[in-house]
Amino acid sequence: MDSATEPYDDAPFDLLNPTRIRYYFILDSPPIDIGEYLVGDKIQMHITPYMAISETAFVRWFLEPSELSESGENITILTEGAEGILINGIRDEEFGHIRAVVYDFTKEIPGKVAVGQRLFDIRKDITKTCSGNIRSTHTCQCNDGFEGNGVHCLDVDECTEGTPYNCLPGATCVNTPGSYKCQCENGYEGDGIYSCIDIDECLLQRHSCSPSAFCVNTLGSFTCLCQAGHFGDGIHCIASSTWTPWSPWSTCTATCGVQNKMRIRECTHPESGMRCEGPSAELMGCEMLRPCPVNGQWSEWSPWSPCTASCAGIKKRVRICDNPSLASGAVPCSGPSEQVMPCGNTDCQVTGSWSTWTAWSPCPLSCGMAIMKRSRTCNAPVSRESATYCAGHSQQERSCGFPVDYCKYLSQSSDSVLTGKWT
Repeated sequence: MDSATEPYDDAPFDLLNPTRIRYYFILDSPPIDIGEYLVGDKIQMHITPYMAISETAFVRWFLEPSELSESGENITILTEGAEGILINGIRDEEFGHIRAVVYDFTKEIPGKVAVGQRLFDIRKDITKTCSGNIRSTHTCQCNDGFEGNGVHCLDVDECTEGTPYNCLPGATCVNTPGSYKCQCENGYEGDGIYSCIDIDECLLQRHSCSPSAFCVNTLGSFTCLCQAGHFGDGIHCIASSTWTPWSPWSTCTATCGVQNKMRIRECTHPESGMRCEGPSAELMGCEMLRPCPVNGQWSEWSPWSPCTASCAGIKKRVRICDNPSLASGAVPCSGPSEQVMPCGNTDCQVTGSWSTWTAWSPCPLSCGMAIMKRSRTCNAPVSRESATYCAGHSQQERSCGFPVDYCKYLSQSSDSVLTGKWT
C-alpha cells in the first residue's frame, strides 16, 4: 500500500450521515516487525521513524484484535497523545499487532481526522523460557520441540529426525515451530492422529462437476457423471442433439382446391456434432376445401369429315369443351364448337344460283289498275366452262291499284300513290 494513502476516521462522518449503513474497505501494508520477546520484557516503540507528524498531531495506540467490529468495542486502547509507547513488562495477551493512528487537521474536513497509521507486529518468542531479565545459558533453557544452549534455540524437525509420532497411515507429518502436526491426505479431514474422515465434496459443494452432471462421492475424492441427454467427462458436459417439440401446424390460406399445411422442428445443440434422426418438417393436406372453379378450354379440332358430295359438297370438323372440362360453375368455352367448309371436285359442273329478289317497284297509279315489277340476277360463274345458268325467270310482275269505279270511295287525294294488291 502506498504510504501516502491513508484512511479517514469515520467518527466525524457519523455525525453527518443519517443512515446506519457502513461500508469498510481495509487496505493495509505489511506490519513493521519489532522482533521476538518473552513475557515480561520491556518494549518501546515510536512512530516518527516511519512517518512525519506535525506538532498538532494526536496519536492513538491500541491493541488491534484479530477481528474488527463495527462499533469498535473489542479494541483495547494502550495510550493516547504520545508519538511513542512504552510497554513495561509485556503480557501474554499483548503480543500481536499494535496500531498507531495519527489524527490531525486537514483543509478539506473540519476537526481532526485520521491522516495516517502504522501497524507494528510484536512476536512472542516460543523457543525458550528465561528467569529474570538477563539472557544467559544459566538463566534460559530451550522449550520442548527446540534444542540449543538456552540463548539460541532452534526448532526440532520431528518429521525428519526420527522423533516418534503417531500419524495415521496415509496422513502426512508436517513440522511446526516447537512441534508437529499430522495432516490427512487430500479428500480427508481430521487431526491425522485419531481420525481422517472422508470429505463429501458433493454434499459440501466442493466439486468441479458440470451443472449438467451428477457428483458422486468416493473415498478421498469424487467423480462426475454427465446427466442423461449429455456426454463428456463430467467436468465438461455437452448436451446431445435432440429434436425440439413440433411447432403448431401452419394455417391453411386457400379457400378451394388443394393445399398442404406444415409443421417444423429443430435439431438442438449443433455444437455436439451429432445429427437428429428423422425429418425436420411434415406436410398434411388441408381439410374441407371445395374444388376450385375451372374454366372450360377447347380440345384440339377433330379431323375434317369426308365431303358430303363429290361435287359441291361440304365437310365439317368439331371440338369439345373438355380441356379441361367445366368444374364448379366456371366459365364455359367461347366460340363455335364446329366448322363447315365447302368441298368437292373442282371440275364438276356448277349451277348458278339466284340472288335475292329486289323490292317491288311502286304502283304507278293511285286510281285504276297498273303493273309493278321486281327482279333478281343469276350469279353463275361465267369463267367456268362447266357452269350452267340459273333455272327460272329473272323478273316478276303483278297488278296494282283499284278499279276506276272504286276511286270515288277513296279518302286519299287523287295524286297519292297506293300500293297495289294481287287480284
